[in-house]
Formats: sequence, structure tokens, C-alpha cells
Amino acid sequence: MAAVTSDRDFGARSRAVAGVIEVPDAREDPKGFAAAVAEGAARESADVVLPGTEGALLALAAHSDRFSDQVTLGACPPTTTLVATDMVATLARAAEAGVKALSARVLGVDGPPEPGDVRFPVVVKPLRSEVPVDGALRRYHSRCAGDAEALILALAALPTGIGMVQAYVEGRLLNVNGVAWKGEVVADVHEQALRTWPVDCGPVSYARTIAPEAPLAEQAQALIAALDWSGIFNLQFIEADSGLFLVDVNPRLYTSIGLAVAAGANLPAIWVDLLLGRKPQPTAYRVGVRLRSEGDLRSLTHLFRSGARRDAVAGLMPQPNTAHAIASISDPKPGLSYLRRLPGRLTSKQGVLARAIPS
Repeated sequence: MAAVTSDRDFGARSRAVAGVIEVPDAREDPKGFAAAVAEGAARESADVVLPGTEGALLALAAHSDRFSDQVTLGACPPTTTLVATDMVATLARAAEAGVKALSARVLGVDGPPEPGDVRFPVVVKPLRSEVPVDGALRRYHSRCAGDAEALILALAALPTGIGMVQAYVEGRLLNVNGVAWKGEVVADVHEQALRTWPVDCGPVSYARTIAPEAPLAEQAQALIAALDWSGIFNLQFIEADSGLFLVDVNPRLYTSIGLAVAAGANLPAIWVDLLLGRKPQPTAYRVGVRLRSEGDLRSLTHLFRSGARRDAVAGLMPQPNTAHAIASISDPKPGLSYLRRLPGRLTSKQGVLARAIPS
């Protein structure tokens, strides 16, 4: 059963769901969202409710009292959730746990630094992925700033004019995706992002699973323990010449979760087992499985236009063992819905201005 805000949502069009209930937007009306989901869960005799977005996660954590004792929520206590979704707080916990992160500081547009005080380029992030604005949550993408003027514009685009300014480095983009229970990593999948969109520091558009790497696993476990997290997570790292650094923390369902499932690690199912008190059986995921998001076409187009035409053409070639974020032959309606929206996406300015941290 899927809770959606519109019959145009991908979940409403998927044949994978047994049914659909329409609910208020969790970002606009978190209390109403929680109440509607609780009512639907009671009506359908649901055992577990899982949040699909960060807004839903925050709403369920804050209004867990709406649910009966017969329903198990996939949400940590409010304080734990607020810390895990706060970029400044997560970096502070990372430092306490000995997890190295890219250097970052909070800056405001009213007091921008002198150009010589910042080593460009930098990434400008909102302090939270979902920022409170006029009583509702709004999602603001991060931006890459190459000079002082771009930095000021990026800060000014944020609702409070305040953001986190983080060092931008190049290197191997790595993700640790998994499920945690009471601060312990129960299952994890390691992946390498081969392409992103936007290309500077955007979400994963093409990735593959890699063999588990001990440094990544150790850093992930240390941070999850520091956050005392239970649930799905996506931790983003970059391996540069100077070492391995934490880039971002997403304590929620993430864009490329289909890769873990395709590789044999059904993270949502493992999460449900844990919530219901079962002991999930450990399973090794397959290495070399790939995922291509629908945004990868834009990344390849950028490669072609920038002169890397051979790489762009090679990237178009189908590869075995490749899953897709939305498109599926066995479940075609979400993919067709995406295609209908594609013209608007291609003409948007996000590819020029927004530079989201990989997710």
C-alpha cells in the first residue's frame, strides 16, 4: 500500500503496490499527513509504515502518537531524527566519532568572506535538506560556486541567506548504503558513482556495486553508532589523494536504492524484518551490478557537448546487469510518466545553477 499526494506520483502508477491512499503533503502539513497515514494503516491493518521521503520521516517521527500500538513505524525518536537530518549536527557527530569529513563552515550572505578567505571552488548547501519556510518544508539544492560572486548568489538563494560552505575536491565518489539497527550496521552495500547529474556534484546517475572496502565499512559503522541510527541510510564519501572523506549523510530512502535491491540486498525488506523483531539472514550482494538513473542522459549529453564524445557514446551502450531508477519493462507506467515530464526537466535551469551533492 502506497501513500501518495497525487495520482501523478510514481508510486500511484506502479503495479508493485497493492493499493493507494491519497494523503496531504508531509512537507506542507506534517500533522495531517501523519493522521491520514495512521488512518490508512488502521483501515488496511498494516503492520509497518515506512517513510519514503525525508519530509515523511520527519512527520512520522514528530507525530508517532497518531499510530496505534499495532503499527510499527520506521522512524527514530524525534531528537535522533532531527540530528541525523541536520548537516551541521551530523558533521559534529562525525568528528566526535573520528570520521574525517570535508572541511566546512556556516556562512551568511550578510557577511560573506573576502575572496582570499575561501579556496574555490566550494559547494554551498542548505543546513538541512528540507528547510522550513513559511510553515512548510522546501527542498533546496546545493550549488557549486567557483568564485566569490557565485558564492554570494548561492547563499542568497537560500531562504535565510545562511548555508554550509564545504570544500570541493575531485576523487572517487563512493557510497555506503545500508540498514542500521540501534546504531549497528546490519547490512550494507558499497557502490561507486561513475557519473552524476548535475556533473559537478549532483545525484548519482550511473553507478555500480563494488566489493566491500574495509575503510568505508569502518567509517560507516562509526558514524551510524554516533548517530544511534535505526533504518535505511545512504552515506556519501569521496576518496581523494589526501584521504577518504565523508561528504553527506542521507538517513532515508535514497535515489539509487534500486541498485542494492538488484544486487541482491533488499534493504527495505531487511528493515521491515528488523522492525517486526525478526532476524534477517545476512546475504552477500553481487559486485558489478549497475544502475542507470533517468538523469544519466543529461549527464551524457553534457559529456558530448563538452568534447568527451567518445566517452558519451560509450556511455550510451547498454550494459548487462543494469537496473534503472524508474524505468522498468515489467512495471512501465512510472517510466512513461517520467518521460511525459521530461521536456520540462530538460528546459529547467537546474542543470546550469543547481549542483546537488551525490545521493
